[in-house]
Amino acid sequence: MSARSTKISYLCFLLLFSFSTANATEWHRFERDDLALHLAHTDAVRAGEFLNALLIGRNEIRRKLGGTPEIPIAVYLAPNEAIFRELTHGRLPHWSAGVAFLESRTIVLQASADNLLQVARHEFAHIFLHAIAPSRVPVWFHEGVAMWASHEWRLRQSAAVFYAVFSENLIPLSEIDEVLSFPSAKADLAYTESLLAVSFLIRLGGPNAVVVMLSELEAGAPFEVALFRVTGETPREFERRWRDDVQARFSLMTLLFSPDLIWLYLTLLLLLAYICVRLRNRATLRRWEAEDAAEELTLQLRVYRREDEQ
Repeated sequence: MSARSTKISYLCFLLLFSFSTANATEWHRFERDDLALHLAHTDAVRAGEFLNALLIGRNEIRRKLGGTPEIPIAVYLAPNEAIFRELTHGRLPHWSAGVAFLESRTIVLQASADNLLQVARHEFAHIFLHAIAPSRVPVWFHEGVAMWASHEWRLRQSAAVFYAVFSENLIPLSEIDEVLSFPSAKADLAYTESLLAVSFLIRLGGPNAVVVMLSELEAGAPFEVALFRVTGETPREFERRWRDDVQARFSLMTLLFSPDLIWLYLTLLLLLAYICVRLRNRATLRRWEAEDAAEELTLQLRVYRREDEQ
């Protein structure tokens, strides 16, 4: 994948518009257990391996979301960016790597995407979330649950949040609904904030908070009601407490004194000590070499002097 998608390979979008394969590509279908994989090649071995990996990822997401029922899902693996743009009608930002068409339960992936299977798990989560709760939920919840279910977190995401807190540029959760219009760096932050919001929801509501939320939504509860039943907070109170929590966890003082970073500090100290020892040893070797050269010169002078005396 290109550098732009390496930067944000996991930022994948859910769309409600219809899916169509009206392009010149000849697709070959491989199907098992309600999962249909569409490829632009006929390599049955590679197709079988990838289909197995997709099935494992799909089942992991189902378990994570509380054992959602199996539903038929189609996956198209676009062999290049041009075909990806055709399949997605050119409606996605240039840095996207995958998309879920919710109504048709169809996923389109770029074959060259970094962490391709993780991207697929992310999109499976969107499909299952929509099947459970087809009524509108905030984008931060949809994306945060998808990231949480597919285990998406990287060190550089922490760095982005630290910078946002330091520069007072955290994005309000309500504004994340407009993520499709964001530039890549802001979208990166928006998705990370979504994951942090879902993680905070779990801390308030317990380890089964997401599953309970989904059960409430499936039963027809509005999102605000489901959130209150799980966390005891209104959306406004939840966002205020979440924001305070993020600012506390990602402050400069936390970075300096967090016990979670003790091993990082120890590693840096060991690395610094190693560098200092190497530098000292090099200086010692250079000194010895200089001393040896001086002694050799002195010896040569003595030999020359004796020869002159003779």
